[in-house]
Amino acid sequence: MPVLDAECGICKTLTMPDGEKVIIKHHFPKALTHHYPLPPLDATDIPVYRGNFDHDGHRFRGVVVIDLKPTPRLHAHGVRDLDFSAIPEFLKGGGTKQPAKWVDLDSLSIPTKSIPSAAKTARPPKFTRQGGATSSAFKHLDGIDIGHPSVLDHLTFFVLNGWYGLDGFNTCYGGQERHGRVEVTLGGWQLRLEPRGDASPKTVRDHQRSTGASTVTHVGRIRRDNGDLFEAADALEILDITVDLIGFALGRVTAAVLPVGYRDSKPTWSRWQCNRAVDRPLGATPFLDVDRTAAQITELLRAGYATSQNSLRWQVFMNMLGYHFSAEHDATVKMKVLLPVSALQLISYAYLVEELPVADPNHLTNNQWRALDTVDQLRKILDIIGVDLAVPPHMANLTKVQTDLAKAEPSKTFDALACAVKLRNEVAHPKQKLAHRWTTTEWAETGFAATGMLHLAMLWWLGYDEKYMPKTAEYRGAGDSVDVPWHVP
Repeated sequence: MPVLDAECGICKTLTMPDGEKVIIKHHFPKALTHHYPLPPLDATDIPVYRGNFDHDGHRFRGVVVIDLKPTPRLHAHGVRDLDFSAIPEFLKGGGTKQPAKWVDLDSLSIPTKSIPSAAKTARPPKFTRQGGATSSAFKHLDGIDIGHPSVLDHLTFFVLNGWYGLDGFNTCYGGQERHGRVEVTLGGWQLRLEPRGDASPKTVRDHQRSTGASTVTHVGRIRRDNGDLFEAADALEILDITVDLIGFALGRVTAAVLPVGYRDSKPTWSRWQCNRAVDRPLGATPFLDVDRTAAQITELLRAGYATSQNSLRWQVFMNMLGYHFSAEHDATVKMKVLLPVSALQLISYAYLVEELPVADPNHLTNNQWRALDTVDQLRKILDIIGVDLAVPPHMANLTKVQTDLAKAEPSKTFDALACAVKLRNEVAHPKQKLAHRWTTTEWAETGFAATGMLHLAMLWWLGYDEKYMPKTAEYRGAGDSVDVPWHVP
């Protein structure tokens, strides 16, 4: 039997127009709780630990925090006493020339076997009044594991810079119900994700839009569907897959931080780590519709987890994800054309050459695939997926690109794919006389077409079967998402 959450049981009394009082009982689950308190929206860091820690054989008094500016990182700041015998060693090497080399992440150890209480403040410690002392900041920290990662019954975590949506299940936050909860079963695991409860999702979104600052947007939980105990490492595999898929949906890199494992409601293990280069929460999402975001995230997680069990498919997806992030977040208009074309070649080769059986009529050998030009390599896979390659009539700038290319080469037919590949070649194989041939808006709309093709190809590769928001759609407001081309009603 699957493990279920208890209902919050909160009752509300409504007075009807005729004076009759009606009692309504909530049947929503309580909001998830986490060992570490939610940071205020305007917080610049998340306090994690305050106390003693050891580094390179020395004992420090200090704090460990996740610094949210300019990008989330795990930092520590500590002080330690010095006596006169230690001063020569402390000064040794100062001012000497050092060769370039790889720098290892700093490693700290916490002198405790149990999970300490969360720090209440990130304020650095003060020096003692006696003797000499030195202060050290550790800004490139390796992950720190605390406690015992075995026999856990559930694990909670924070999500940084997540999504915004208007749908989803309701959750009870101390009597206030809010939408947005996502629950999905992934191969025997229960994954629950919900917006933070101390502020409305709109307030969180508006804050991030106006400031560009990173913060916790969601709280999550992982547990076995049948209630069995588990190892932290197994749950972290699910968490890594989840974060990669959410990043794909957002079009930018995000992270899950401060995972905490529990046994009988007591925290017994945690990992302090934030080594991902988390992107600022700005920019449009690639295919999400605010009216259906929870449904889309749920289907993406279900399909993505199933794909992760196929090593070829998951490796290709992860390789494409790097192109996707680069094309979606802070890329120039020319890179938004070049990068999707290169990513689409990955999926074309993987499917037509490596995955399809030899007997399949669409199968190609390595030599056959390489003998095709780029347009034909991509057209074969995009036709199988069902991508509409026509130039949308409302995209006047892309239409002009199509018209100009057709005039220059009247023997060829230029659809949106051919336009994207032609402009991509002008970046990948540049000629100075063509350097300023196209305007910024013409590059941009060609990029919309190219990234839209990549979105659909990646969704198809994952086996996603929900609505999506086309990049080239004339209207991209709430509720304008459409079925993927391979959807069967």
